[in-house]
Amino acid sequence: MGRGSMASPEDFTADEIRLLVKLERIGGCISIVAVFCIFIAYAFFPKVRNVQNTFIVFASVSNVGASVASIIAFDGLWEGKTSTLCKAQSFLFEMFMQSDPWWSMAMAINVLLVFYFRATPDSFARWWWIYCIICYGGPFIIALTLLLSKTSRRGPVYGEATIWCWVDKQWDEIRIYTYYMLIWICIAGSLLCYALVGWHVFRSRDRLRSLTATTSRDPAAIELTRNEENEGCYGTVVTEVQVTSSASPSQPPPASAKRYYPNDLDTDLGTRSVFEHSPTHVPSGFTQYFSSVESTGQRHRKATPSRLTRAVSSTIASARRFVVADPVKRAYLRTSFLFAISVLVTWIPSSLNRIHSWVAGSSPYEYHVATAAVLPLQGLWNSVIFFVTSWNVLQRHRRNTAASAAAAQAIDRLHQDSANRTVARGSGGGGDNRQYGSLHSETDLGDCDSRTISSEIELQRRSKSQGTSTPPV
Repeated sequence: MGRGSMASPEDFTADEIRLLVKLERIGGCISIVAVFCIFIAYAFFPKVRNVQNTFIVFASVSNVGASVASIIAFDGLWEGKTSTLCKAQSFLFEMFMQSDPWWSMAMAINVLLVFYFRATPDSFARWWWIYCIICYGGPFIIALTLLLSKTSRRGPVYGEATIWCWVDKQWDEIRIYTYYMLIWICIAGSLLCYALVGWHVFRSRDRLRSLTATTSRDPAAIELTRNEENEGCYGTVVTEVQVTSSASPSQPPPASAKRYYPNDLDTDLGTRSVFEHSPTHVPSGFTQYFSSVESTGQRHRKATPSRLTRAVSSTIASARRFVVADPVKRAYLRTSFLFAISVLVTWIPSSLNRIHSWVAGSSPYEYHVATAAVLPLQGLWNSVIFFVTSWNVLQRHRRNTAASAAAAQAIDRLHQDSANRTVARGSGGGGDNRQYGSLHSETDLGDCDSRTISSEIELQRRSKSQGTSTPPV
């Protein structure tokens, strides 16, 4: 490969060109599949249609155009610099490839508005048309202007760009001013916005901690703090206990009386008996004993943390100052920041390749390989960010769907069981009615017999009473 001029496809071998073509087309196909996964999830799962994911969807639309241009690969160069395919590929690269950083800058500005001016993320939905005009319209105007521009000396702007059709090597400064400079302005602006947001969060949490510490400095809190601070300081305390007992004779205590020895004390508290005095001479009727107890404090003291542990704890405490308490703001900040990092990583190899070729006149083949491998994967990174930040929502939707299906099945089983019981009750009810009818008939006959018997008894009773009342003749 020549050193004094820009590299061209003629400087590569056939195997090197085939490798570049494979990398470009594989990366473009992967990005297209990933982007369509984003579109499908956004269309069929309403829960993921938040503001940050909507920005990613808009950026993914530009990834489709960039991926199509990557799939064209060397075909535009083989068709010729003035061919329609070459111009179409150049236009797609100029417009859609740089649109991703523009959307990243828009998301970073929104994050700045949320934290500094207390704007709500949902309020940005009213201004979608402005975002689309800026992030699509700006690159479109640049790409269309370059498509229509040409001079008699250097020819059209679009032409050969070593590994695909883009801005011709005769217009190398145009690549910097209309492409890389704008991209890095967007990347640097995004990082600056996130740095300002981090500083704002740090200061806000620091002020909150200071306010909390100031309002809670009452005497009880101060004493508790001192006790906690002195928790690890242990000393020796000697306690002298005087016991005076009253007894009639001045005699030493009986041998059966319980006396406290070192083993009787609570060893868990680290307390041990040092010495015990004999009874001293006191007036008759009183006996005195003196016992000294030495307390050495807690025996199981906490181990002193190592330097590594203290460093890790300090780092964690410092990192917690940057934690955002609001879950909506935290989710929006996380998605936007990851999107900015993906744009930064994507454009580093291509920018190094372009700077090296601009300064040295050419770039090594490895730089072109890195550019062809990384630059077409913008759609893949957007898909990764989309599904990583929306994974909990998708899992919750899956669980809710499974629970709804199980509940529907349970309701169907209950309805079926109820219908079966109704049918069984209807078929068994006829037999019960017939049985009840027969029993009722038997009961009716029994009632008639009982009435007949009662009538006969009544007649006999009357005839007997008449017979007894009539005198004999």
